[in-house]
Amino acid sequence: MAYVIVSPDTVRGSFQPAGKIKGGLKPWEADYSNPFYETMQSPSAEKLSIMFFPVDWQKKIDWEKDATMTKVDMPDGSRIYMTANYNEADQSYIAKQFWDQRWGRWGYAAGLVALWAFVPCALLFILGYAALWVGRGFARP
Repeated sequence: MAYVIVSPDTVRGSFQPAGKIKGGLKPWEADYSNPFYETMQSPSAEKLSIMFFPVDWQKKIDWEKDATMTKVDMPDGSRIYMTANYNEADQSYIAKQFWDQRWGRWGYAAGLVALWAFVPCALLFILGYAALWVGRGFARP
């Protein structure tokens, strides 16, 4: 049951890459009226490590209809949404980075499932042992 709840958001979910802005600017400080590669760094040319963030259901619905977004379906059922302004080399580089990071997502999902499986059992054991301890304290010698 935990896997069914955890898997869609961590393994088979929808994700977006975090773009890097030139000059170390914050996203709200950048001038997006300039051409794309004058504002953003090229991940493939600069061999950047890409971070990915989950996409919530509202953005997912909006981006499905948005022609300015490129959608890349991965073999494990996950999907990447990225701006169509990235050139083909960057799109391939981002998809490869995402695929290479899949084991980290699987490890995170396994950790969450393990917590869901063991924490309730441990709490039940502790509460049962505490009740037994209290019960033995009131027993007559």
